[in-house]
Amino acid sequence: MKKAIVFIGLILLVYFVNSQNSIYLNFDILQNNSELVLDSVFVENLNNGSDTMIYNFQSGLGFEMPIGVFPVFAESNELMIKQNYPNPFVHETIIEINSPNESLIVSVYDINGKIVLSEKLNIGKGKKILYLNPGSAGKFIAAFKTNNQEKAIVLTSSASEKTSASVRWQGESSNFIKKMEQNSFFIFNQGDILKFTGFVTACELVQYTSITDSPSVSQTYTFDFTYLQNIQPNSPIIENIEISETSILWEFNSDENTLGYKYNIENNYNTAIDLGETSSLFQDELIPGTHYDFWIWAYNNCGASLPTNLSNSTSALMFSDDENALILSGEDTEAMYILSICDENDTLILRAISTNVNLEDENLMHLIDRMHETVKGKGVGIAAPQIGLNRNIVWVQRHDKGSFFSKPWECYINPRITAYSTEYFLRDDGCLSVGTDCENEYGIVGKSWRANWVEVEYYLPDGSFVQETITHAYTAHIFQHELDHLNGIMFFDRQTEPDED
Repeated sequence: MKKAIVFIGLILLVYFVNSQNSIYLNFDILQNNSELVLDSVFVENLNNGSDTMIYNFQSGLGFEMPIGVFPVFAESNELMIKQNYPNPFVHETIIEINSPNESLIVSVYDINGKIVLSEKLNIGKGKKILYLNPGSAGKFIAAFKTNNQEKAIVLTSSASEKTSASVRWQGESSNFIKKMEQNSFFIFNQGDILKFTGFVTACELVQYTSITDSPSVSQTYTFDFTYLQNIQPNSPIIENIEISETSILWEFNSDENTLGYKYNIENNYNTAIDLGETSSLFQDELIPGTHYDFWIWAYNNCGASLPTNLSNSTSALMFSDDENALILSGEDTEAMYILSICDENDTLILRAISTNVNLEDENLMHLIDRMHETVKGKGVGIAAPQIGLNRNIVWVQRHDKGSFFSKPWECYINPRITAYSTEYFLRDDGCLSVGTDCENEYGIVGKSWRANWVEVEYYLPDGSFVQETITHAYTAHIFQHELDHLNGIMFFDRQTEPDED
């Protein structure tokens, strides 16, 4: 096989003691044209005995060590959460935390905002290790609260079976905590000798190789794993896609190192369905104008490849006669009636899942204009279900554009959020479909958990396809709120205040 260098993207940022200079250490992997992943790098300072582990998770991870010192956690009156590891995980995930107070409230919510765990722990002040199990597979938000401080992270569980959600903590007397107390800093002085050990998993076995050096300039270290011959296959490569209103056919390549393929609607190989040697996947009886995600793996006697995401939408239907009647019930300058979540009939629409729009529909622009007239001066966004149509169209006021006095409005057709930040914030929220009377009658609290940034894709009314990252927190909040409407989710479904009982 031809050798290939695969860049993994692990970065170690080092500042020399008593020096203003810094160096950047990158780590690559040399392998036999396979998809081995550099799981982690263990860094040991052979001069002073300090060490640290850099976890990759296939997305890269950087560490900053100011003035030659990287603290695991400095003593602080701030609530500090270190991203959990491993992530994704199967049973429990480990979360390192620094608590400025004696008690800590841990709340876990599924991706729809439903609480699955809320527990008050009297863990005491300082550094602690939490072991958290959300109880099932999926994405979750774990929120941590001490007095008036609150922070959250995103967890991804790939559990194969459902259990009771739980959280436990490790006390100060544990050997691990003692080790952290005694050696809570990684120290590097110019001239120190470092040993870098890179770890990969091949044939379900952990393999590693080491490099020893005394770095003084920015450079890349390449771990050589070409000695590994018995390895998992490459990921399937999609070669052809055929789409109709109710079906999708994916055809993918056949790797010479592959014995068969498995697929799943979740990114979970343990529960995947075996296709055998069949190098295609056909799904029918699908809903028109709906986006579908599948994951497919190649496998052999050694193990499975990395997954390939099959991400496509079925063809959208034209507007129905009833939809056209509603759209054309007024001029393009006439506002439309806004549905209320407190009305039983309106709820049937607001809680339904919307489908994509055919961009060639002749009445699309008329609908877009009327939706704009409906939201102007009333809010910062509106979704088609709020005016009675379960279609994927939203208007968003872009607070990350324009001037202080004028924020532009933009319409997005068939929008999707493709990625969320791992950090979430509890933000004030409100909705045109939740009037004051409705809010008072049902005691709706105007807050929701929102990711700090999102990656989105959508079509503009002129047919242009756009992918962008929304880093402006408030604009990202609006996107999340409006796209929730397309999935039948209201903002109060994402409340994160723990139950008092």
